[in-house]
Amino acid sequence: MEEPNAEMGMPTGELKGITFYLMTNTEMEKSSSVSIVEPSDVSSAKLGLPNGAPQCETCGAQSVRECDGHSGVIKLPATVFNPHLFEEVVQLLNQICPGCHTPKQNRDSKRSDGATSQATCKYCSKDGTKQYPDVIFKTLTSPRMTLSKAKLQRDPSVMDKISLTAEVADRVTDSAEVLPLDYWDFVPHHHPPQSNMTKILLSPYQASHILKQLDPELFSRFASRPELIFLSCLPVTPNFHRVAELPYGFSDGPRLAYDDLTKAYKRTVDVGRKLDDLRQHPQFSVLASSLVTSRVVECLKLSKLHSKKTDKESSTDTHGMKWLKDAILSKRSDNAFRGTMVGDPKIRLHEIGIPVDLASNLLVSEHVNSYNFDSINSKCNCYLLANEKLVIKRSGKTIIVRKPNQLVIGDTVHRLLQDGDLILINRPPSIHQHSVIGLSAKLLPVQSVLSINPLCCAPLAGDFDGDCLHGYVPQSIQSRVELEELVSLSHQLLNAQDGRSLVSLTHDSLAAAYLLTSSEVLLKKTEVQQFQMLLCHPLSPTPGPAIMKSIHSHGPLWTGKQLFSMLLPSDMSFSIEPKVHIIDGEVLACPSESFWLQNSISGLFSVMFKQYGDKALELLSSAQDVLCEFLTMRGLSVSLSDIYLFPDHDSRRKLADGVNLALDDAEEAFRIKQILLSPDSISILKCYDDCADLSQSYEQSNFIQSNLPIIKSSIMAFKSVFSDLQKMVQQHTAKNNSMMMMTNAGSKGSMLKFVQQTACVGLQLPASRFPFRIPSELSCASWNRHKSEGTGECLGGQNLYAVIRNSFAGGLNPLECLLHSISGRANFFSENADVPGTLTRKLMYHLRDLYVAYDGTVRSSYGQQIMQFTYDTAEDMCSDRNVEGELGAPVGSWAACSISEAAYGALDHPVNSLEESPLMNLQDVLKCQKGGTSMDHVGLLFLSKNLKKYRYGLEYASLEVKDHLEPVNFSDLVATVMILYGGCGIESTKGSPWITHFHLSQEMMTKKRLGLTLVVEELTEQYNAKRDKLNFPKVYISKGKCSADNECGNRQTCCITVVTQDDSNSMSQLDTIKKRVIPNLLALLVKGFLEFKKVEIQCQEDSELVVKVVMSEEHCKSVKFWATLQKSCIAIMELIDWERSRPGSVYDIFCSYGIDSAWKYFVESLRSKTDDIGRNIRREHLLVVANCLSVSGQFHGLSSQGLKQQRTRLSISSPFSEACFSRPAHTFINAAKQSSVDNLCGTVDAMAWGKEPSTGTSGPFKIIYSGKAHAPIPNENIYDFLNSPEVRQAPGEAFLNGSTISVEQDFLVAAVGIWDNIIDMRTCLQNMLREYQLNECVGELDKSRVIEALRFHPRGCEKIGAGIEDIKIGHHPSHPGTRCFIMVRDDGTTEDFSYKKCVQGAADSISPELGRYVERILRNRAVSS
Repeated sequence: MEEPNAEMGMPTGELKGITFYLMTNTEMEKSSSVSIVEPSDVSSAKLGLPNGAPQCETCGAQSVRECDGHSGVIKLPATVFNPHLFEEVVQLLNQICPGCHTPKQNRDSKRSDGATSQATCKYCSKDGTKQYPDVIFKTLTSPRMTLSKAKLQRDPSVMDKISLTAEVADRVTDSAEVLPLDYWDFVPHHHPPQSNMTKILLSPYQASHILKQLDPELFSRFASRPELIFLSCLPVTPNFHRVAELPYGFSDGPRLAYDDLTKAYKRTVDVGRKLDDLRQHPQFSVLASSLVTSRVVECLKLSKLHSKKTDKESSTDTHGMKWLKDAILSKRSDNAFRGTMVGDPKIRLHEIGIPVDLASNLLVSEHVNSYNFDSINSKCNCYLLANEKLVIKRSGKTIIVRKPNQLVIGDTVHRLLQDGDLILINRPPSIHQHSVIGLSAKLLPVQSVLSINPLCCAPLAGDFDGDCLHGYVPQSIQSRVELEELVSLSHQLLNAQDGRSLVSLTHDSLAAAYLLTSSEVLLKKTEVQQFQMLLCHPLSPTPGPAIMKSIHSHGPLWTGKQLFSMLLPSDMSFSIEPKVHIIDGEVLACPSESFWLQNSISGLFSVMFKQYGDKALELLSSAQDVLCEFLTMRGLSVSLSDIYLFPDHDSRRKLADGVNLALDDAEEAFRIKQILLSPDSISILKCYDDCADLSQSYEQSNFIQSNLPIIKSSIMAFKSVFSDLQKMVQQHTAKNNSMMMMTNAGSKGSMLKFVQQTACVGLQLPASRFPFRIPSELSCASWNRHKSEGTGECLGGQNLYAVIRNSFAGGLNPLECLLHSISGRANFFSENADVPGTLTRKLMYHLRDLYVAYDGTVRSSYGQQIMQFTYDTAEDMCSDRNVEGELGAPVGSWAACSISEAAYGALDHPVNSLEESPLMNLQDVLKCQKGGTSMDHVGLLFLSKNLKKYRYGLEYASLEVKDHLEPVNFSDLVATVMILYGGCGIESTKGSPWITHFHLSQEMMTKKRLGLTLVVEELTEQYNAKRDKLNFPKVYISKGKCSADNECGNRQTCCITVVTQDDSNSMSQLDTIKKRVIPNLLALLVKGFLEFKKVEIQCQEDSELVVKVVMSEEHCKSVKFWATLQKSCIAIMELIDWERSRPGSVYDIFCSYGIDSAWKYFVESLRSKTDDIGRNIRREHLLVVANCLSVSGQFHGLSSQGLKQQRTRLSISSPFSEACFSRPAHTFINAAKQSSVDNLCGTVDAMAWGKEPSTGTSGPFKIIYSGKAHAPIPNENIYDFLNSPEVRQAPGEAFLNGSTISVEQDFLVAAVGIWDNIIDMRTCLQNMLREYQLNECVGELDKSRVIEALRFHPRGCEKIGAGIEDIKIGHHPSHPGTRCFIMVRDDGTTEDFSYKKCVQGAADSISPELGRYVERILRNRAVSS
């Protein structure tokens, strides 16, 4: 008789959400399974497995998987304060009067109103304030208390807030003054305190006495329930949270390991016994409470939710975020495997090779039905021949089959993996959505490795140097269907990041395609037929030969382009003007470059996947076979002859001389750029005009060598000249050079690496400064001479870079080898290696809950917040199915994956101190914070383009702007300060006999372009203004020849004397001068603006100079930062391009211009930073990121604090999701204190708690179906309908020009700009095209109308460009005979635009329905015309 199915009796329910709250003592006891009395009970068998017993004594389970554990409770020997509410208790007590228990603010308001207080409250009485001062309640922070041999001890290494104290607000300092004897009567006490005590310790009982008398409404503001304030019980977690069973043990049973929490529980249980020795202490209740509190706090802090970083911690212990991920978020599966991947070009693109021995351990569950019964039954019979038993599942029970032909329909069989089974493949880390691919299994007679096609390396971001693949075998029909329909290679042909093909030619196949399409390749008939056998359609006819006869061949010849044409679909057309033309699958023309073969948006194979879908996979696979066979037949090898460009010595010497000359030019440009950007170079620029003189002055400035922004700008000048060297080397390279072939094909290498190997290594930039000063000549002799001269100390910028003139082929000397090793990327790759992973985690937490809702909007699953009203995709983005428009599409996850993949790609860029890191720039944009430090604001001032027509115009202007804005204090100019005694009457005025001499540096005066007269005037004016406010003594400031000739004899200084007018004695005057006059004079501003913290000149990547201005928060608020900077630049307004100048961060732009400007800047900045990395991300992803971070009306950065602030502003409660992001213990405790409710709307929440996520295939579609039955329209006789002359009009529709348009909304009468409606706009623009002659300019009135219409054009800003001068009528260049508007710009260029796009844009701005209607009308008219 079959046993009843246990699974059918399990209770079911739908999880709606979870509520966080603090448990009371009663609830702890009620939910516990055992009361902990002895220390040994902490690991009792009643708390679950593992334990010393073979089974759980509570539920009888014998396995950890069968027992979730049971909690216990410790009854504390003394009632203590709840540590989670300790701060709230102190705040509450400080807000009430200890006598009458009323809020202090009410008492203070009564006193201010003059009302009489309660006569019975001595603390509130106005007359009794002096005798009964206020009481302040505080937490006592002291070392944790421990008991050793019945004595109290304190451990100073750990501090806890364990006690509550009451102190007198104004402590009694005079011994004669004492407090009234009844001052402390507001709390009960066994021993009355002495009259001179100003501080007492309060026990929980005493605090409870005060709290019981409070107003319940006032109490509810701080704690939801009064019983939560105190603890008399402590819950104990189950055993499997604290006890680990080691894999080895003793002979008498398994070995158990206990963590620190278990030991803390035992100490808490044992503390009750040791309290008996303290019962005779007069403060026993306070000491007992403090001691027990310390034990409770210790247990709470050892919770696994708290982060723990100690040296004693075992590597297997997890705490904080890591434990939360392992315990709740991690999903483990027994049907998984992993192995090292290797390449096999014979494997199809959609397949993965699985070793047979590995497949023998992988099972696939399959449900037996009438369609597959015969095949599964035969496989099971074969399996039983080699094995003793077969495990199946029948009617919810697991049974064992030992004989053949025992299957019945309805069974679930676990068969072995076989060819064709889908497997989920992943290579960690999953940096984008295509890191997860569904491939078909193909069993191979290999061992220990997984084989994939080399073309599949790109989506997995791996190679064959030991990378590991993880595989997961789906077990249910639903999972297999999702795997096939969502992540199989045939359903994700295009990269969602930018629209490129996911797989394309690479490495060997790409090099073979590049060589095959060259004009030198000619093939014989046998060779063509050999290649034709490898095609996916080998029976296709062979094209005719290109050459019938040749003197070098006895038969006809085919070109490589013809063979490549056979790899393409016969009806494919592809062109890239003006070099690439493919018509009907035949390559008519192609360039010598390989850009059209590489994987790009407009590349050949990307277009093929867009046009032919999964059919292109088979074409690409066969093309790979042909190309690899061609490369094998042709051969391609690299040797030393590819590195030595010339065979003879003279030619190599000439090349070396040319390389040295090019390096001299690059270093000269480097030095000239440094001098041009130095403030010290103004006089040099005015005196010398040629470059030779400038380079001679290079060593004169120490400022140049130490200024990092100037060095950075000079590096760009060096690279600009060094690029010409690369072109020269490329010209001298032979066409048959194998290394150059691979570089040109894009399969391997780069031009920079080739130049380093053949010509010179070039510029070396370390991650930080070199640890020594670099000599001018990189040789061992110069290095030894450099050391012998004692100049080994690091000075200036000479340890920031090095130029190695030798090549790898010629060899490096030891010093050059050392510099190159220090600058090597491998030495500092790990510096920012953790940044991409951090950004990925933050992006996913912010964006993964965004999806396309039922109405086409982009919403967040939290509260259904609208992020975008529509999710638009690129017009050229297509696939075999329109996944972008599907309901529930996880567009947030797509956007996060696109940005994170770019972040990982930025690791390929070298990092050094002289070049900006693209990865760190991307991180700064996503942070959305202020520039520089948190208290600084940054502004970028771009220089006017009109300055380019002057020689060194931009350099002069940048120095002028910096000189105007940079603050110069008097202390910056002063070299020495001297106070001399001049004697009485030495001055004509009645001043002090002490004369102060300020010796100013002549060099600094010249550098700052200041004169003595100006300095004296500024000092006098500012000191007098400051003197009136701060009551400073009057001074007389003058210039001239110093009276102290001996002391001021240095000709490099000039002197300013200051005489103080003071009537006090001589020594008092000297103190006033030293302590008040001189410090304030040195702090005065003589030039520039005090608000600006730093002003520096920077060079952009396009070599454009920008002045960067940093303002401190203490001098200006955020909202006034940009206005203050603009006001300061009034005197130099004509030097600055204010159209491009802007604040330097999203935060500053938001404060200055609002959220719209900040949003646009964020999108463009994100686009720019990802382009710098080399990733062309679709604009749809950028918009999703920008809208998500700014949905609350203010940009919030990618951080836990930003996420919390955003959800707070949107009134979203999601403590579980926030805890999974950071600080789980802190988040859960705050949620419990506030009794927060989490509806588990997020993706992580749903996956962790077994709910269906809102994104993907589980979107909330219930709103589409109202629940009402559909009422069909009654049938009607077709003959009666046809005989009726009337045409029926559907309700809610109207007719216009023979077409139907909805009139549910007043779209037709909606105003459009200056027009009354959309029809008026279209008619007005049409009449202009008819009335004006060709090439005739429209009138001013019509010109303003056209400009207004251009505002609705989708590319209006781009069309306007430099500005509109005139608008005339002309013919459309692409459609002769069709009239259109021609715009004449201010710079003389012309641009055409269609009025139809303006009308279409205006209609779209009113309503999508009207937009579709207008589009249909305009399309019909175009067809009819």
